[in-house]
Amino acid sequence: MDSLNYDFVVLGSGIAGLTFALEAAAQNKVLVLCKAALAETNTAYAQGGIAAVLSATDSFEQHIQDTLTAGAGLCDELAVRFMVARAPAAIKWLQQQSVLFDTATDETIALGLEGGHSQNRIAHVKDHTGLSIQQALSKAVLQHPNITVLEYHFGLDLLTQTIGQEKVCYGVQVLDMVTGNYKTILAKAIVLATGGSGQVYQFTTNPTIATGDGLAMARRAGAAIRNMEFFQFHPTALYDPGSSDTFLISEALRGAGAELVLPDGGSFMQQYHPLGSLAPRDIVARAVYEQMHMHQSECLYLDATRLPGGRLQRNFPGIYTRCKSIGVDAVTDLIPIVPAAHYQCGGVVTNLHGQTSIVGLYAIGEVACTGIHGANRLASNSLLEGVVFAREAAKHVKVSDLQLHCTAFKSVVYSLPDNRDDKIVLKTKKALQTLMWEKVGIVRTAEGLLHATYELAELKYSLKYLQGYSAAVQEVKNLLTVVELILDACVLRRESVGGHFMEYEPVQLQTRIQDICS
Repeated sequence: MDSLNYDFVVLGSGIAGLTFALEAAAQNKVLVLCKAALAETNTAYAQGGIAAVLSATDSFEQHIQDTLTAGAGLCDELAVRFMVARAPAAIKWLQQQSVLFDTATDETIALGLEGGHSQNRIAHVKDHTGLSIQQALSKAVLQHPNITVLEYHFGLDLLTQTIGQEKVCYGVQVLDMVTGNYKTILAKAIVLATGGSGQVYQFTTNPTIATGDGLAMARRAGAAIRNMEFFQFHPTALYDPGSSDTFLISEALRGAGAELVLPDGGSFMQQYHPLGSLAPRDIVARAVYEQMHMHQSECLYLDATRLPGGRLQRNFPGIYTRCKSIGVDAVTDLIPIVPAAHYQCGGVVTNLHGQTSIVGLYAIGEVACTGIHGANRLASNSLLEGVVFAREAAKHVKVSDLQLHCTAFKSVVYSLPDNRDDKIVLKTKKALQTLMWEKVGIVRTAEGLLHATYELAELKYSLKYLQGYSAAVQEVKNLLTVVELILDACVLRRESVGGHFMEYEPVQLQTRIQDICS
């Protein structure tokens, strides 16, 4: 087994991880570990844009209030104010990294509108903002002499020890997915930037790598975790039964004038919220879900035919092309849509500098719970959160008096499991995803949670004696950990709010679950 030393190790190569690496690498050696290729991240799939106050008609206070409203009163207001105040600087920093945002006729940044926002404040690059940011930051990272990138390296477990009254993280154990070898990597600080866990659900806009790995690692290490009951479902994913993936239809399309409609073409969102199709996502997703059931329809529709001529192809080329590929001309046809799991609003608890409850362990981006999102994320605050808190973490870790604490670490190289184990893993993963979609999805019930708790115990048991330590085995174990965190949080939440929508008596439910588990 190899043993490597770096100043800082970053797990994840999305907007948060690469921002941290670039900011921290001026006088330090930084290692970026990628579970897949460098460019395969949640960031690369983000279409809409990044929110910031950049116009004279807007204000920090309006952005703050929009965020607090979308979060259903459960945001950390101090963290929200902290982020919003630093948003313009974050946009400027991205421009310095060669991100070319769309511009208006006066050469200022063109600002779009999305759900829950009271002003146009979404900086964007057509409908592929995340991909453009990913490409720019990846290029900068690969050119930086102090940054090393290791692709296809899967983080397995954090290395910690207790010193006095504090638990300290001093390294990480990783699997080289190409060679099958295991490596112990030591560092002054470990930074989790591993993204979310959308693959816990049957239908998700997240890529296949989004299996909650950093979250599960932090859980096993004993880090504080919060708000996992708040999972955001995006109301408009392209309905395409013939595809194995789920393609997002950006909320920016509704901001440009598209309207959600029923199978007969009639509008319905005004009966749910004054903002109609631009209401906060949790409200829109539940409305779509409810109307699908009421009309016994496999999907609803997004009417983009009302956009001015040429705007759809010009401003949303990716969406137009994808729709065209399944026989839908969005200029003249309604776009079939369904809700899909989209964003993990909770995560590893951090302060304003990205510090977790474990010394030497930082978390940034979707894996972290900064308190920004509360019960429901405001559109386009996620890329912003990634940049702002990654930069803050990099500033903090450079001035912190971190020491490399480590004891002798003895490792064993395991052989990969055979195909019989992989079949068990695949079966377990599919069962888990179906269970979560049906019982712990957009609308939850007491009986659904009871059933999910019982099934989770059975699924965990099915892997109890599984041999080997492949990436597939570890991924499904991580997903099971995420499910457990979500279910535990659902049981403890006393009210139906934001992304946690259900009706039950929490005390009675908790007692019944304890009875089942015993």
